[in-house]
Amino acid sequence: MRDLLTHFLNSIRLKRQHIVLLLLVSFALVVMAVMAVVLTALQTVAVTANALDESRSRQAVSGALSTLKSQMISTMVDYTAWDAAAEAVYSPESKDWVLENFDLANGASEIFDAAYLLGPDGGVLMAFRRGEPFSMRPAEFLSPAFDGMAKAVRRAGVEKGAEAAGFVKTAEGVAIVGVSNIRGLSPDVVVPKDRLQQLVFIRHLDQGRIDSIAENYLITGLRLVDAASVPPGAALVRDPAGRVIAGLTWTAQAPGDISYHRVRPYVLAAMTIVGVFVFLLVLAGSIVIGKLRGDEIAARKMALTDRLSGLGNRLGLFTRLQEMIGQAAGTRDDVMLFYLDMDGFKEVNDVYGHATGDRLIKSVAGGLTHLIPEGAILARLGGDEFAIALPVKHGTRPARSLEVLIQDFFTEPFVLGERVVTVGVSVGTALSPLGSIDAEELLRRADIAMYKAKADGRGRAIAYDAEMDAALAERKSMEAALRAGLRNNEFFVVYQPVVDAKTQRIAGLEALLRWNSRQMGAVSPEIFIPLAESSGLIDKLGMFVMGEALRVIRKWPQIGISINVSPAQFRNPFFIPGVTRLLSESGVSPQSVTLEVTEGYFIHNPGHACGMIDALNGLGLRIALDDFGAGFSSIGYLRQFAFDRLKLDRSMIGALEETPRGREMLQATLALAAALGIPVTAEGIETEEQAIFLRLCGCDQLQGYFFSRPVGEADLPALLGEYAAPGTVSLPA
Repeated sequence: MRDLLTHFLNSIRLKRQHIVLLLLVSFALVVMAVMAVVLTALQTVAVTANALDESRSRQAVSGALSTLKSQMISTMVDYTAWDAAAEAVYSPESKDWVLENFDLANGASEIFDAAYLLGPDGGVLMAFRRGEPFSMRPAEFLSPAFDGMAKAVRRAGVEKGAEAAGFVKTAEGVAIVGVSNIRGLSPDVVVPKDRLQQLVFIRHLDQGRIDSIAENYLITGLRLVDAASVPPGAALVRDPAGRVIAGLTWTAQAPGDISYHRVRPYVLAAMTIVGVFVFLLVLAGSIVIGKLRGDEIAARKMALTDRLSGLGNRLGLFTRLQEMIGQAAGTRDDVMLFYLDMDGFKEVNDVYGHATGDRLIKSVAGGLTHLIPEGAILARLGGDEFAIALPVKHGTRPARSLEVLIQDFFTEPFVLGERVVTVGVSVGTALSPLGSIDAEELLRRADIAMYKAKADGRGRAIAYDAEMDAALAERKSMEAALRAGLRNNEFFVVYQPVVDAKTQRIAGLEALLRWNSRQMGAVSPEIFIPLAESSGLIDKLGMFVMGEALRVIRKWPQIGISINVSPAQFRNPFFIPGVTRLLSESGVSPQSVTLEVTEGYFIHNPGHACGMIDALNGLGLRIALDDFGAGFSSIGYLRQFAFDRLKLDRSMIGALEETPRGREMLQATLALAAALGIPVTAEGIETEEQAIFLRLCGCDQLQGYFFSRPVGEADLPALLGEYAAPGTVSLPA
């Protein structure tokens, strides 16, 4: 019995050992299987992450190449598609203009390191490489793919597609090459196809350029390789004919491998310590998943962020604004949008360079970040435009509204390193009551209001109202009519006499532009002149007035002519050459011509204004300060600028009878002019009493309806010739 019991117990113990062994083996197999599955999963994640990173790098490089082409096409259009270029390049003496304006001899150009100006037959008119004359023809320097691209562009003439860009093999390597036909934009500038010239810019993909791409797109080890050495997976560089001429390779970062090698020891340790292997397994998985999720969040954030300022970009604003409007609809609140555009930002870029402009953008972004209330959205929409969106209680506004804080913020100068700059801001606001206006429409309304603020003088905030849409449509219609009026010769010039205050003899004429539209009838200059300035048509209108006035005054050389000049014309670099040409063609003495410029231009652009006045004085022309007393009326710039005459605004004349102190103000102004030795003309004289008072106060010339209304060219002989006296012309008593 005892032996039987011992055998039974031994048998049970053996079975238990087998079971434990089986469990241990099973557990070991499970652990090994789980380990294999986990390690395989981690390997797969690593491979996937590597592939995603490789794909991102490839897409970034391909996008960079496409961006280079787009930038080159935009550059070619900027250089070649403008009226002044077409008029100058196809003139007999164009070489100096081309060298100055196309900057072909600039050895430090960031746009190109070689350039050609090709004639109608494809022959080389000019060629420069790194600022020095260049003797190699395009067929020698560039691969045949360029010839096909240039011919295709030439066939386009002056129509759409008259420019192209592509990567071309050159004698020095691989380059981005742009070619464009030089043509005008307006229908008035006609370029015959048999005279068509082409501008060619060549910018080689040197290592510095490639390093810049790598820095911008966060790619390590980016380099250019020959077409024969392009490895699989590289970004291909193709010429316009589709041939592979090079490739771009980079050093793979393999973030998946890095993550995998970091995680594997912990996973193995977890598997060996059975009690905690589940915890370590979950932890390892969490690390991997967290990294991938973090990469996804970072990529999404980057897509919605402006790189320069660090704020949200236009897409980011639109996304968050739509969410804010949705929340406002649920809470029955309003959403207010502020659309900001800096006044004077372009001048900062032009004077101090784009690096200073970028620092200004960052400074403004930092200041606005601290200015906006909690819960608001701040974004940079591009250029010098910002937007702020915030929820507000329905029907309420803060005691001190945000637009006031914004205006106060921009009144202070910005210190940018060693430079101090001052800019203003124009603000347009729009409201989505109870979230009823979607993001796209809200942005449009705020944008319209912002442009209204700019049109009304800048440096102000204006809220959107429905009439702005009607005004915008009316403005577009008026601009179309203005262009049609130029084509149909609907503009003409009238002349108002300027008389000597003592003798009341005519001392000169002022040329005034008038428009008799076929559609609208007579249109006031107060309406069409600002429109012409904002639409870019003022240069053509101004030259038309000057040409007509010089042609007419040539018949009466004994009297002077005054011509109004828009500030926009003063900003045009071709204004001085145009005036020189008209004077030469007319044969009129420059000493008898006075150009009248409003005072506001000298306040905002003193440096440029000095240069323009010196140049015009060099031609022998006289400069008058027009509308004095209507705005700034600073004594400082009266002393700073060498004005030949001061012209009082009609508002000062009207103040003689409207305000008790009008006479004192006028007398003080004339005394100031006398002290500075500047002769004075008063316009807007409508009564004999006004004329007598101004003559007694020392005003030497008078102008107004009391003497004569403006008359057309046909009436000038009766006005001038009938009352002519030696050296002067007088009005009838």
